[in-house]
Amino acid sequence: MNPSLVVGMMIVSGALMAFQGPINAALRTHVGVFESALISFLVGTTVLIGIVLARGEGSLLAARQASWWQLCGGLIGAVFVTVSLLAAPKIGVTGMIVAALAGQLAAGALIDRFGWVQIPAKPVDLPRVAGLALLVVSVILINWSSWKKA
Repeated sequence: MNPSLVVGMMIVSGALMAFQGPINAALRTHVGVFESALISFLVGTTVLIGIVLARGEGSLLAARQASWWQLCGGLIGAVFVTVSLLAAPKIGVTGMIVAALAGQLAAGALIDRFGWVQIPAKPVDLPRVAGLALLVVSVILINWSSWKKA
């Protein structure tokens, strides 16, 4: 797949993620926190079942050969969805996204540096460290007013 297309797809999916927390937070007012997260996952699971059945590729049974940590993506997703639906109304969507992005980039730098989860190790250089430091400043500045109100 063309790298430009992949970048474009990530930009669109990232933009859609900005809506996920507020949508789930709105649903929470009707059904509760964990129920909202569950409904979010059930809708996504239903869509993925349809795609898997339509494509007919791969084998779900092969997942039995996976390591335990390779099956944790859904758990991580459940944590993110639940925390984001709590965070969006409290710190706003921008605050929620910049905080999540800071966590993702910090973890990404560690994954790159140490080659965790079967990703080839890459050096962490000064520009990356500076970028991460600027992101920490961004988290503080964007969430400053939320912290002052607390």
